[in-house]
Order: sequence, then C-alpha cells, then structure tokens
Amino acid sequence: MIFLITILSLDITVIAKIDQVPRMGGTTMPTTQTTTNKVRRPWGKRHGLVLGFSIIALGLGIFYTANWQALQQLPYRAHEIDVRHHAPWTPLYQVSPDFIRALIATEDRSFYRNWGISFQGIARAAWVDLHTGQFTQGGSTITQQLIRDLLLSTAKTISRKLSGILLSVMATVLYTKTQLLTMYVNEVYLGDNAYGIGQASIQYFGVPPRQLTLPEASLLAGLPQAPSLYDPLVHYHLAKDRQREVLESMVQDHQISQHRANQIFNTPLQFTKSVQRSPNPKTATKPK
Repeated sequence: MIFLITILSLDITVIAKIDQVPRMGGTTMPTTQTTTNKVRRPWGKRHGLVLGFSIIALGLGIFYTANWQALQQLPYRAHEIDVRHHAPWTPLYQVSPDFIRALIATEDRSFYRNWGISFQGIARAAWVDLHTGQFTQGGSTITQQLIRDLLLSTAKTISRKLSGILLSVMATVLYTKTQLLTMYVNEVYLGDNAYGIGQASIQYFGVPPRQLTLPEASLLAGLPQAPSLYDPLVHYHLAKDRQREVLESMVQDHQISQHRANQIFNTPLQFTKSVQRSPNPKTATKPK
C-alpha cells in the first residue's frame, strides 16, 4: 500500500516538472500547459482517495487483529456464562419455534438477512439520540446484543457502539446464523436470576424450552429488553404490557393474525412461583 502511494506521488511530481520545462525558443506552448493541468488534477484526487482508504484499511486491520482471538472465543464465553450460573446449554433444535419466531420478530426482524447490524435501527437510534442529547436508544440487533454481552461493556459511548458494529459484522462472517442465535438464547439474561432460555423456561413455567406454548414463549421473548423491569414474578402488569408489544410485532411480521394475538394475550399463564400483582406498576423503575 505504501509502495502504491509512493508511485502515485512520483507520477504527480513528474507531471509538475514537465510543466516547468522550457520549450524551444524559450516559450511555453499553451496547449501543453492545458494538457498538463487536465492530467494533474485527477491524479491529485486519486492520491487523496488512495491515502484515505489506506488509512481506513490500516485502522480496520489493527482493530480486527486486536479482537480476532476474542471473536473466536465467543462460543466459549457463552458457555462460561451458563456454567457460572448453573444453567443448561440448550441446542437451538430443543427450543420452541414459537420462542424463536417471537424473539426475532421483536428484537431483530431482519436477523436472517442482515450482516449483524441494521442500518435502519442505527439511523433511528441516532435520530433519537440527537434529539434527546443523550444515548437513549440502542438500535441493536441480536448479533450486536450478543457482542455487547460477551465482549463489551454496557456503557453507552460512541466508541463502544462503533466497536459493537465492527465486531458484529465480523462475527456474522465467522459464524452461521444458527450458531449466533444458539449463543444468544443461551447467554441472554431473562430475569429472576435465569440465564438462557433453558433455565428461564424451567424457573418460570416448569417446562423444558421445547415445550413452551406461544403465550409462554411470547412473554419470555419480551424480557431481553429489560429483564428486571419486565420480570413477570415482580412486575406482572409490565410484563404483560411487554408481551402485548411482542405479539404486535408478530402481527406486523405476518406470523399471526390480530385475532390470534388477542387470544394469546388473554390466555392465563401458570407460573411455578407466586406472582406479585402490583396495583400500581408505573412505580417500577427501569434498572440502569
């Protein structure tokens, strides 16, 4: 890359010197001057573009080299979370399809099509952040959430968000969608000290994740956004409000009808523990 930039610099220098060479009779031909100017300007612009792209490529190369080993360890880090919290590791084929559909419709509708990031989500989050003057929106895909949970801090800074975007793109290159989704559903925190869908389905409903019904699955699929706030055992009404949002997302994604969504929402849920049905759910505060 440096060799290419040097060659381009030499070419520009030679053209400039040709312009200064006197013609026969001590005069400079106007046509030669015009031709030189036409050649020199494009080369100058090209030199700037090459230099700019070279700097960007160098920066990306350094960034990915520094984080390459961590990206390769994503599955191990996800496993470590389950081991630390005594949670079972659940293969994706042992998870209820209803939970997968509800989760993707709510958290990342373009999951199977995107490159780990959603430009629409990033633009929407940037627009809200600019108008509020603070980082209030995430705009994160499932892959970005996975990267944040396993590799980054939860600090809402520009550098952290930029790192999350770059690492999510590379993670999409390194892993299949099935692998990424498997890691996510096993490491995500779902409230009540439950990590992963395997542990959450047992603690909340007393059934393995494969046996989750759509009413149960749609409730759990809404928890990743704010697991402590939407913990159904503590803030039942807030959890039900969030479940309604999940069901509306599934309707918008043409997975279920509005009539079916209403039926699911009104279906009674049988929890393994007692539920605190607070008369004033608005008093609950969202954890930082």
